[in-house]
Amino acid sequence: MPVQQLTTSDGVSINMFELKSGGGRDLLMLHGVGRAGRTFSAFAAMLPDQLRVSAIDFRGHGQSCRSDNRYHVKDYVNDAVAALKAIGRPTIVYGHSLGSLVAAAVAAEMPNAVSAVILEDPPSKSYWDKIETTNYHPTFVAMRQWASRTDLSASEIAGQLREVPMKPTPDGRAVKLGDVRDAVSLRFTSSCVRQLDPNVMKTILEEDWLAGYDVDSILSAIRCPVLLLRGNTALGGMLPNDDADRLATLLHDCTRIDFQAAGHLLHWQARIDASQHTSVFVESL
Repeated sequence: MPVQQLTTSDGVSINMFELKSGGGRDLLMLHGVGRAGRTFSAFAAMLPDQLRVSAIDFRGHGQSCRSDNRYHVKDYVNDAVAALKAIGRPTIVYGHSLGSLVAAAVAAEMPNAVSAVILEDPPSKSYWDKIETTNYHPTFVAMRQWASRTDLSASEIAGQLREVPMKPTPDGRAVKLGDVRDAVSLRFTSSCVRQLDPNVMKTILEEDWLAGYDVDSILSAIRCPVLLLRGNTALGGMLPNDDADRLATLLHDCTRIDFQAAGHLLHWQARIDASQHTSVFVESL
């Protein structure tokens, strides 16, 4: 797996690597907060063989370097810009969650470098404004607590995360994170948390993570084709239906697919369907 170390415009070293070697189009994959580029390994294997698929670890994640407190969405855009410049050819950009916000920003900022965009369940501002009322908040708090704990194994951290209390169910039943996440998913999350800068979660929990990110201006500036993959908010999706309608209206060329049986991690929970829609969209370009 070829690996490159890139330097961003603000001096951060970023890890970029190949997930799939192909001789045709380039596709760059951008992960969500608290994860790493390897989250897409199995998903990338299901995409067309002619694609050359690359991924990066965002700053403060995976094998990339830390950047003090520069962990707002607009800061991560610098990481993707460095990757696109290194690729040096028109590239399809696939982003999940945080990665989808970054993918949209680079498509608006670098129209000649981005040939198409795939947005996997982008968190809307209205959803993010009420993040403390969702089960993501206690999860983020726990991730901050266990971030960078390399003295513990992934299995040990998974055991801690399994016990994190979630919001009670509508009928008042007590639920833990281990009740809503399977054991393999928790182990993978824990392996990412071991490499995570705690300041990543500090920014999310204590600051305006979206400061300087004007979503309406960004979406309106995108001229390339966009595939929007939306998860079910009842299962953890971060894009309510009304916000998805508005997002699609702002985009010049948007194809939208809603997933009823999966939430936020579509490349994980609905891998077959999400990869098929992605593959066909790529073939249509």
